Parts: sequence; structure tokens; C-alpha cells
Amino acid sequence: MRTILKIVLLLFVGQSPYFLSGQNRVSLTDLYKAVDINNPISKISAGIDSVYQLKKNNLVVNYLPKFDLNASTTWQSEVTSLNVNLPIPGFSVPKADKDQYKVALDVSQLIWDGGTTKAKENLEDLNQMLEKNRIDIEITNIKDRITNLFFNLLILKVTEDQLNLMSIDLDKRIQELESSVNAGYILASTLDGLKAEKLKLLQNIDAVPAQRKSLISSLKSITGIALNANDIFMLPTPDSIKELACLRPEFEGFKYQQNVLNASSGLIARKRYPVLAGFASAGYGKPGLNMLSNEWNTYYLFGAKLSWNIWDWNSVKKDKQQLKIQENIVDYRKQAYLDGYQSQVDGIISEIQKLNNQLSKDHEIVQLLHQVTERSASSLKNGTITSAVYLADFNSESRAQLELELRKIKLSLQKVLLYNISGNELINK
Repeated sequence: MRTILKIVLLLFVGQSPYFLSGQNRVSLTDLYKAVDINNPISKISAGIDSVYQLKKNNLVVNYLPKFDLNASTTWQSEVTSLNVNLPIPGFSVPKADKDQYKVALDVSQLIWDGGTTKAKENLEDLNQMLEKNRIDIEITNIKDRITNLFFNLLILKVTEDQLNLMSIDLDKRIQELESSVNAGYILASTLDGLKAEKLKLLQNIDAVPAQRKSLISSLKSITGIALNANDIFMLPTPDSIKELACLRPEFEGFKYQQNVLNASSGLIARKRYPVLAGFASAGYGKPGLNMLSNEWNTYYLFGAKLSWNIWDWNSVKKDKQQLKIQENIVDYRKQAYLDGYQSQVDGIISEIQKLNNQLSKDHEIVQLLHQVTERSASSLKNGTITSAVYLADFNSESRAQLELELRKIKLSLQKVLLYNISGNELINK
């Protein structure tokens, strides 16, 4: 009973605001939020938005007129001529020079492209969603790592608390036995056994700060927030999940991949659509539009043109077949993911049930072993048992108490994992 009271007192002192000078309460959800704000990966989404906005701006340019300045100079081996001899004195048929020069401003305006530009804009939107989904997956994986580090800290803290309590109990037993050894009632070897066990405990306690420092350092580098060894890391107590539909970004990613493939198929189909455009050209050259003139002249022309790929040797059909195969591959991967997801969920639910059943008996086990330890302590003090027998009972109780606390943490971890694996948001409690 005294051991249990000590644990309660230690927990009270550790959590009381009167003893929290320089300490902060840190929850798992606080660390999750810090990742969303501070981690460099979370800042990539803004860059993705900027990149795809620029891509879409470039696509909009397709609707605007295009201006090209063209210049050329040529020398021809033959030119257009009229082999006509007219019996008119002083008259000769003009003949163009073989050297020709031209500079012109050409303007073209898209009138209709079969919806190709619109389809490209839609595809860029879907690619943007897919890229941001990949960032969400990276962030989720980082949070999974944070969960592991956080619960390792909780386990370390419980282990340290139990070691300290064991050290306090051994100090008390050693003080009780010293007077008996001095009086000659008990052999000194019995006391030495307890002192050796105390030194082993101190070795384990001394190793804790380095382990805690390493875990906290990892959390600081991932979350970007200030943490220290005095902070209190709160054990999550999430409610049971009523809806276990998979909301993980990996699962959402399959939908985005299918959308991109469907949009790509629609864009490919538009390769066979006709394209209608208007054009105009104004220039200055020798000759101008009159090919029989050798003078420098200005000229202009305008009109419309239609281009239509009426036969592509089935390239569009083959491209669509490739995309269909890729869609099937995505479906296979999606089904494999769902099978693995369901297996994980079933395993976690079974583990939660097992831990609840074990916890229901842990308290009684600790109470019974504590009574055994108390009787052994009394017998040790009277010299009727050796220190080895007492330490066996003492360690059995300590292990049971540690298992009880660790099982509480494991239960909390399994509940958190159920939230994370299903993609549900963990609510701070």
C-alpha cells in the first residue's frame, strides 16, 4: 500500500502547478500542430501552388494573339517569268530578280482548339492536388515518427519514476538493516546484497537523462519548437473511434491518381480535334506580293486556317490503352492498400481489447505482490530470510507495477495508432 501511495504522491507532485516552475505541458497534438507550421516539408505546399499558378497562366496565353517578327533573304536559281514575246516596240515582260528580301510581322489568333487548352488547365489542377497529396503523405509519416518518439519519452518517464521509487524503498530497507547488522542480529552480507541492488538501480537511473536528451533533441529538430527535459509530456486519452473509414492521404492519393489519368485520357483524345485560327501578316520586302516586281513594297494579308489530323496511325488509341493499363495498376494498389489497412485495424482493435483485459487484473496483481513484499521485508528485518529472497519479491512487485504503468501507455499508443492509421484527427484531451 505504501508503494502505491508513493506513486500517487509522485504523480501529484509531478503534475501539480505548484511544482511546475520552468515546466511546460506538452501534448501529442501540440507536436502535430507544430509540424504543420514549422516543418520545412509543410512549407512546400505554398511553392506548389505558385508553380501551378504560373503553369496555368502560361496556358491562358493560348487564348491571346501571338506576334512573330520574321525576316529572310534568299537567292534563287530560277524565278517566275513569262516567256511571251509581244510585237510591241519598247515593251518587255518584267522579270523578278533572283535575290529577294522580306521582313514581316505575323499575327495569329486561336479561334477554337477543341477544348485542348481547357483540358490542359484541368489536368494541371489535378496534378496540383496530387502533388499536395504527396506532401500530406510526407507530413503524415513525420507525425508517425513523432508518435513513436513521444511514447518512448512517456515510457522512459514511467520507467524512471519506478526506478526512483524502488531506490527509495531500498534506502529505507538499508537503513532498517544497518542497525540490525551493527547489533549482530543480521549478517553483513545481507545488507551488502541490498546495497549492490541499489547501485544497479542507480546505474539504470543515471542512463535515463542521456536517453531523454536524445529523444527530445529529435522532437525539437522535427517540430521546430523549444522543448526541455523538465517539460511534462501528457499521456493522450483519445475516445474510441466510431467511424473507421480510411481517411489516410495515401488512400486519398489513389483517387487523385485516377483523376489525373482520366484527365490525361481526355486530353489525348483532343489531339484528333480540328484547330481553327485566324492570321494576319504585314511586311516590307523586295518583291512584295507582286512577284514580278523588283521594287521594295509594303504588303499585308489576313485570313483563317483549319488544321485537322485526320489519321494518326492509331497513336491516340495506343496512348489511351497505356493509360487504361495504368488505371488498372492504381486499382490493384488501392485494393492491396485497403487489405493491409483492414489487417492493421483488426490487429490494433484486438490489441486494445487484450490490454483492457490485462489492465483489469493488473491492479489486483500489484496489490497482492505488495503484500508479499511487505511480509518479506518484515522477515528480512527479523533475519529469517536472506536479502536474495527479499529482492526476488521486491523485484516481482516492482516489475508488476512497471508493467501496469507501461500497459496504460501501450493502450494509449494503440488508440492513437488507430486514429493515425485511419486518418482521423486526434483530438487533444
